[in-house]
Amino acid sequence: MMYSIGQLSKNTNISIRTLRYYDEIGLLKPAKVADSGYRYYSDEEINVLQHITALKELGFTLASIKEMLITDKNSHEQRWREYLDFELATVQEEKKRLDEMEKLLQTARFAIEMKGEIEAEDIFLFIKALQSPSEIRDTFLARYFSEHEMKIIKNLPDLSLNDPRSMAWAKLIRNVKEHLHEPPSSIISQKLSEQIIEVSMEWFQQDEQLIAKYWSLIRPEEGMETKVYGMDTEVMDHIDRIVNYYLEHLEEGDK
Repeated sequence: MMYSIGQLSKNTNISIRTLRYYDEIGLLKPAKVADSGYRYYSDEEINVLQHITALKELGFTLASIKEMLITDKNSHEQRWREYLDFELATVQEEKKRLDEMEKLLQTARFAIEMKGEIEAEDIFLFIKALQSPSEIRDTFLARYFSEHEMKIIKNLPDLSLNDPRSMAWAKLIRNVKEHLHEPPSSIISQKLSEQIIEVSMEWFQQDEQLIAKYWSLIRPEEGMETKVYGMDTEVMDHIDRIVNYYLEHLEEGDK
């Protein structure tokens, strides 16, 4: 049975323009071209068209599909393997790129929540941090923490992941930054202290010694950049003041 190009287009949901293009590049030639110029296709061409459509779904280019269709049957299997391996490698590379982009965007989202803006240097800092091998961080942690403590620390919120704890922390630190002028005795300072203590105790599994140890380790050295994003010396000093005041007066109230 023969089909006109219009009938083939209607039956396959492939436009006449596309079918004509396939003919022009030699990908799918019609079985017959009438004197009038009309193209006609047989069941064999329909079968080839189905192969073309399937290969396009797998990500093959038209050039590679054309080569696949004209490949000698003896080398057909090897050519399939080569193309499929290539496409798989391409997909995996793209997945890796998208995963890295997602992490960068999540970190930038955290920065917006904490600071209300993103500076160029922040972006480069995030990229550097994301590209840093995890082995370096593990070696650093092993130098200062026990195996049990490392498990707790590794469970802290990761800024590059979609962890609601990260956004909650960002909002809390932004609130701290906005109230640096407040004295430790103010109501807002005491509310912030309570929230910081509650979060810290939850994240560090009620281990006060580990909290103090970690807090001391992430404190920036004089003249050096911050070790944890947003936690500069000014912010950490203020948190120390308001939390110490809170704890001192909490103890006094217990007496």
